[in-house]
Amino acid sequence: MRAIVLSIVFVALGWSVPREAVSQSKRKSASDKTERIEKLDANGDGKIARDEVPETVWKRIAAHDTNGDGVLSGEELDSLKGKASETRRPGGATSAFEVREFQASNKQTLRYSLFTPKNIAAGEKLPLVLCLHGAGGNTEAAKVLAAPEQQRKHPCFIVAPACESKQSRWVIGTFRNNPDQRAVEPELMEALDALLRDAAIDPDRVYLTGQSMGGLGTWGLIVAHPDRFAAAVPVCGTWEPNDAAKIAKVPVWAFHGAKDPTVPVEGSRRMIDAMKAAGGSPRYTEYPDVGHGSWNAAYATTEMWDWMFQQRRTRNASK
Repeated sequence: MRAIVLSIVFVALGWSVPREAVSQSKRKSASDKTERIEKLDANGDGKIARDEVPETVWKRIAAHDTNGDGVLSGEELDSLKGKASETRRPGGATSAFEVREFQASNKQTLRYSLFTPKNIAAGEKLPLVLCLHGAGGNTEAAKVLAAPEQQRKHPCFIVAPACESKQSRWVIGTFRNNPDQRAVEPELMEALDALLRDAAIDPDRVYLTGQSMGGLGTWGLIVAHPDRFAAAVPVCGTWEPNDAAKIAKVPVWAFHGAKDPTVPVEGSRRMIDAMKAAGGSPRYTEYPDVGHGSWNAAYATTEMWDWMFQQRRTRNASK
């Protein structure tokens, strides 16, 4: 704010704004934000626990609690402070992933982490799982799927793209909509098309999952592209029930915590009910004593992964 006011004053006087003055102002603003956050750490242990702050404050910062344990620490605090590491892999992926950049036709650049299975036989095509992270920048699904035991059972490509949650969303819906944010959907779908052309991927076994903001993105992407995905697993997400008829035939298994304070559980309940009313057969798991971090239990569900990898795309799934 101080930088903006400074710019207005200089422009009004017909002067150019000194870069160093604006830069110093931005650094001061970032420093002030860090100081305010650190003051929330009442006991000085380098963490912010839910019981240390008022409930209204926790609701504003809870999206950065990516593991849902009721404590912000480490990368979660850095994310809250806006200190995303330049070397961090998109989606919080492990070193088993390579980082790629895709230049889309809309001039936007999409960064994503890609896991490529080893020892792909000649002519073999494997499934791909697109994993959308939450506002904290992490996707538990990508880590689970890349584990050696999971790859032995379900070898697959894994894509974990990056979405800067302050400036954009995977898709734009009505839940907490910010008119200043844009959707990364166009470059994401173009990048997916490019991978399908260039890698040994079965186009009829492309799966989609996401947690929190990524759960919303999962619902939104299958609504926008009901013929593209063989199955979808939205975790603690929500969408507009009026769109349910468009995805009635898409295999969906949704998960949510009944005590979620960030994305109300009614969002998943309404979508599942609306899909059933439209003739669909979605699956739904609700954890009665879980808050926002329902992805831990969801992605630990062996039956869900077995179910997902059994699905194959049905053309014209929206009809």
